[in-house]
Amino acid sequence: MPAPKIRIFFASDIHGSEICFKKFINAAEFYKAQVIILGGDITGKFIVPIFEVGGRYQAKFANEEYQLNSREELEKFMQKVRDSGYYPYLTTREEWEDMIQDKLRMDELFTSLMKESVERWVKFAESKLKDKNVKCYIMPGNDDSYAIDEILDSSEMVVNPNEKIVELAEGLQMLSLGYSNITPWKCPRDIPEEELEKKIEKLMNEVSDEAHLIFNIHVPPYDSGIDSAPELDENMRPKLGPGGQIMMAPAGSKAVKKAIEKYQPLLGLHGHIHEARGFAKIGRTLCLNPGSEYQEGILRGVLVQLDKGKVKDFIFTSG
Repeated sequence: MPAPKIRIFFASDIHGSEICFKKFINAAEFYKAQVIILGGDITGKFIVPIFEVGGRYQAKFANEEYQLNSREELEKFMQKVRDSGYYPYLTTREEWEDMIQDKLRMDELFTSLMKESVERWVKFAESKLKDKNVKCYIMPGNDDSYAIDEILDSSEMVVNPNEKIVELAEGLQMLSLGYSNITPWKCPRDIPEEELEKKIEKLMNEVSDEAHLIFNIHVPPYDSGIDSAPELDENMRPKLGPGGQIMMAPAGSKAVKKAIEKYQPLLGLHGHIHEARGFAKIGRTLCLNPGSEYQEGILRGVLVQLDKGKVKDFIFTSG
């Protein structure tokens, strides 16, 4: 039976930006969405040390030096750091110098700050969505540590759909995978194309109706236009073409494209490539990538209206 009318808000790749996460949760009410989906790469990448010096605080962030003269200024600065996708850490110069010489201690600190952030986000989501008729799915992406899975899995309101088939509504299922094909950065959930294909095929055994299925797969299909990324040289720098223009190349997954061509799901929701905001049609399947601009505190998203088992409309959002 075709699924009833349903409105879905999808976003991805917020990389630790707290303000983007809050906007994602608030999107349920703002857009009157029954389902909200965060499609991976939710954690940050770096720690910003803040040094306490004689009752005041000093920090360097985004190539600017900050002198913070009160706890109020400190709290505002720490929130600014969180909103940009980084983890603030109050310390002393001596402790920090010792820390950067000890990779194990630094890794442990980063994991601790990352987990604290995700725990805070889950509590925020639970408080905002309590008693609301909204389904909230938050999936780790290829850039996310496995350390956060337990936190996402422990919530009764937030659902981690990774490697699962979930029912969004009667007659509408969603297949989710937060992995990516191998990237130059060797991220925690980068896997070979062959393994990605096996994971998709295994999940497809649980699908009851391919025509009313959504692929929530972090990496977009290969050479689809929504997977165009800067081509890198041997030093991991973007290659420049004639006139100094950055050269672009497809960076998506061939396994994902093969699966879309084979099963023709109703909809493909993807992220991973921040610069490739847009849509593509592969056969009957509409594939969407909302892109990402998390460092500016801007949440890129896409609102999809389904009706009678078909995509009635979609619109990209930004704010």
